Amino acid sequence: MVNLLAPGPVPVLKEISEAQTREMITHRSEEFSVLYKDLVMRLRKYFNAHEAYVITGSGALGLETLVLNLLTKEDKVVCFPNGEFGDHQATTVGVYANAIVHRGEDGKGWNLERVKSQIDQSNARAIAIVYNETSMGVKNQIKDICKYAKSKGMLTIVDGISAWPGTEFDMKEYHVDAFVTGSQKGIAAPPGMALIGLSQEAVEVFSKRTTIPSYYCDLRRHKKRFEKDCQTPNTPAVSLFWALQKAFDVLDQKGGVSGAVKRHHEASEHTRSRLAKMGFEMIAEKGFESNTVTGFVAKSEEQAKTIKSRLSKEFGIKIVGARGKFEKTGLRIAHMGNFELKNIDAALDAIEKIIK
Repeated sequence: MVNLLAPGPVPVLKEISEAQTREMITHRSEEFSVLYKDLVMRLRKYFNAHEAYVITGSGALGLETLVLNLLTKEDKVVCFPNGEFGDHQATTVGVYANAIVHRGEDGKGWNLERVKSQIDQSNARAIAIVYNETSMGVKNQIKDICKYAKSKGMLTIVDGISAWPGTEFDMKEYHVDAFVTGSQKGIAAPPGMALIGLSQEAVEVFSKRTTIPSYYCDLRRHKKRFEKDCQTPNTPAVSLFWALQKAFDVLDQKGGVSGAVKRHHEASEHTRSRLAKMGFEMIAEKGFESNTVTGFVAKSEEQAKTIKSRLSKEFGIKIVGARGKFEKTGLRIAHMGNFELKNIDAALDAIEKIIK
């Protein structure tokens, strides 16, 4: 059996996987309404959101849904990518709005001090930023950034796909208007669902629009159908929704979101500590380390290839490379989802053997 330590999809517990095998039901049934209402109401609580929805599709679809519902071509949106997924976010924004992009350095994090002047000069309608840059293992300091952007009257759009629930988050406390995460990441369900949260202001914005450039992703339709009978406007992936409900059950059993944050934070510190003792440098700048994925730099391109290859062939352990300027020498270990520390240590033990 493969020890999968890639940053999504992550391993799925047996009880979550088996939840998909329940007898199929129609999405226009009372049973589905009960299921979907449970998911939505729990998401609202988890995110501290005004409204929340589950959309069949990847996290990227969820991000695009937020952007196209809240922004128009005339809107200026200041974007702060510092890795591959921040670049994807900026590209998505650019399809539907006027993206003003300030590209950060790979491995470096964003904090308020570093973005304040760009925000001040942007005259933007919104800000878009990634919470946890998966490609590097860098956590941006979105709380202070979004609070400041809101003080300027901006909408705040956050890609939290690889952050939640392993990283501290509260939509109201963090001043976030639109948030998205993916089912295959920290909640450790199968891929195929985008989980979105919205503030009251965000709901008011899309509700007042006369046209939205998508039919499937039109949140006015999702809102209207949920308010009518707790169903979705289009056919959802019913089996995946059962699995997501079970994943929420597991989250609650393990201490809820606060328990998940603690577990992920402790695993990230443990992983970095062991790698540092082996002589590796971390990709993330100090103070911006991710709770869910650790990026580290091998001594050479050849060493990086050897570690990754031998982990897979000799130990049955799957990790992945980093991206950007660390593509050739960077490696990433995920401690994300319902992981067990013994599996993280098995990978670290194996790396220690390989480099010796």
